Amino acid sequence: MALNRLGSRQFCRQFYSSIPVGKHSISIVEPVHHKIRYKKNEVMPRYATIRNTPKWDPRSHSFKPQTVQQSRLEEHFNNTLAPDLMLANYVHNERQIPGRKRQKWDGSSEYHINRPDYVPAGSAIQTPDIKPRTFTNIPQLKAIWVHSFVRDAVRVNEERVLPTMIAMQQITGKKPTPVYSKSSVMQWRLRRGLHVGAKVKIQSHEMMQFFATLVEIVMPRIKDFDGIDSSSGDKFGNISFGLEPSHMQLFPELEGSPELWQNVAGVHITFVTSAQTDPEARTLLSAMGVPFKGRERLHNVPTLEALYAIERKKGLRYDYLE
Repeated sequence: MALNRLGSRQFCRQFYSSIPVGKHSISIVEPVHHKIRYKKNEVMPRYATIRNTPKWDPRSHSFKPQTVQQSRLEEHFNNTLAPDLMLANYVHNERQIPGRKRQKWDGSSEYHINRPDYVPAGSAIQTPDIKPRTFTNIPQLKAIWVHSFVRDAVRVNEERVLPTMIAMQQITGKKPTPVYSKSSVMQWRLRRGLHVGAKVKIQSHEMMQFFATLVEIVMPRIKDFDGIDSSSGDKFGNISFGLEPSHMQLFPELEGSPELWQNVAGVHITFVTSAQTDPEARTLLSAMGVPFKGRERLHNVPTLEALYAIERKKGLRYDYLE
């Protein structure tokens, strides 16, 4: 037996140039024991208070310091504008005004079976309900969208978008997201998948900083700027306007080196608010320092009396008071 084992070892060495080394493998010996790793702070009772502390609490080991600089504009809104907007928009005994919704067919004809609901009267899309104004839904600024379409990217080269993206990152403090064309248009020499612009969404402290810079520094320095048109708005509390390429160099972040920003395109700015109608959104922005011009276009939200008149005219019946 000893000779056979020795011969087998010599036979194996003829095929392997090196001595086999031990490798990690799965043990097949029963029972298999594995070491379990655990964190001591999850077991020891003295760490119970730290473990149950939320991340926003400075006592938590996962606490990350955020911006500690107070926003003057945000403090002005909380202390002054919010009570004034509540007083200006409040209506005694106000009831919820339903929006325009899709209506079902009455089933009087056999052709009504499996037919989709028809569009609401006076609107191509459904509109949300107008809820009573309370202290829980005071209009406030939620976010700001800054987006740009660079025409030279289509006419000349896609690289013409890069200066605009860098300028948007400088004035907003956020990295913009590239925008690509979704379809091809032969007349515009536009093909699908072409890099044609950029967009960025700013919130919280960066939003207030950008808004203050825009209202207090950029807008007053535009010579031919009288204000935002009072008819602007998407009927849902969002106000938009645009800045020309020459206006971009009025931002303090770009003003110091104008020779570097010669090929920057203009941008569109959209104020996203929690207001239910455009007049409430314009009142909010006007109180925060945004100028408006022109005759104000009232919102087309119908009252209950107007909805009842539509019922009588078209022979429809809605249960608004349920």
